[in-house]
Amino acid sequence: MRETVRAKREECTGCGACVSICPKQAITMKPDAEGFLYPAVDGALCVGCDLCEKRCPAGRAARENKPRIFGAQHRDERVRRDSSSGGVFTALARGMLARGGVVFGAAFDEALHLEHIGAFDETELSGMRGSKYVQSDAAEAMKNAALLLERGIPVLFSGTPCQISGFLAKVGDKYGDKLLTVDFVCHGVPSPGIFASYIAELEKKHGRRVTAYTFRDKRLGWKNFSAVATFEDGSEHTGTQIDEPYLYGFLQNLYLRPSCTRCTELRGSHHASDITIADLWGAQDICPQRDDDTGLSLVMANTQRGRRALEACGVQLTVFPMRDVQGLLRANPSIEYTAQAHENREAFFKFYRKHGFDSAKVMKLLAEPGPALRAAKRIAHLPAGAARRIKALLKKT
Repeated sequence: MRETVRAKREECTGCGACVSICPKQAITMKPDAEGFLYPAVDGALCVGCDLCEKRCPAGRAARENKPRIFGAQHRDERVRRDSSSGGVFTALARGMLARGGVVFGAAFDEALHLEHIGAFDETELSGMRGSKYVQSDAAEAMKNAALLLERGIPVLFSGTPCQISGFLAKVGDKYGDKLLTVDFVCHGVPSPGIFASYIAELEKKHGRRVTAYTFRDKRLGWKNFSAVATFEDGSEHTGTQIDEPYLYGFLQNLYLRPSCTRCTELRGSHHASDITIADLWGAQDICPQRDDDTGLSLVMANTQRGRRALEACGVQLTVFPMRDVQGLLRANPSIEYTAQAHENREAFFKFYRKHGFDSAKVMKLLAEPGPALRAAKRIAHLPAGAARRIKALLKKT
């Protein structure tokens, strides 16, 4: 009987496909010391069929597409306000609901645990809008979405590129237009444990329970987005991209999942999804006439099915072709390049395992090095002889 799904733990993306694939329900997702979910195999239930490993998509390149690339913006300003970028996901989701289908995406529950849920109507859709910079648990949703597809009910399944690869590893490509998959250009994901620890720190500091958390509030604009924690009494804690510790740490790659810094198979034109969406960063230079700082989406229609779904959004969206591909790549390098782990990642987790999330410690780890430290780092990369001579010279001065 097997004890794990992947021999190399650092390759596991935590997508949850193995849980939904196992015919004996022998696999569950459990957090490790960093708070990331990994599959755990119950040896008493496992029959050694190896389906989990055989279908695991980790480390496998997605198909190479020839995507049609567009800029897009929802025409309803309220939708844009509640969305991270231009509101394209809402338009696609409404199209699926109008067909009698079900939309799956990540949403917080009342305890601020992030998990994939299914939306059957517009009221259940709101929680899926907006970016969530924490990894969701999608295993159960994969099972439920597969059951709906088997019954002939259309499904839109959204998630990270690795979650879409995992879902397709379970259901295959046999449902035609009944299934629409949507992923996004992914920077990487922190663990649920880290986010929960940060929320606990906020609650202890303010003496009130956090009831909602928004990662991409647009009150200061789309480009200068803010994070907002809302407490039970209606008061708020806010911060920008450079002074809100959790958001800043995420953007600086301080605590991404190990597999995120090895993700080379789901970049550029390699996506398993029908549609890939992202922020249209660089809009002020690429398409300034479209940029009103309320949010613009970059849309990569990877398949004919994706193009049809985008066209079906009709009057909901303003859609325009994008021709400056190099400009898009310069403005949003995550389209092509994998995030590199911050040099202080190990130091963060060493502290985190003992003390939990500590905002002051995070900001200290992310602080720009002073002149002496910058000089020491430069010296460390010099040949040994040159480094010794420079150190000796510095001692004399």
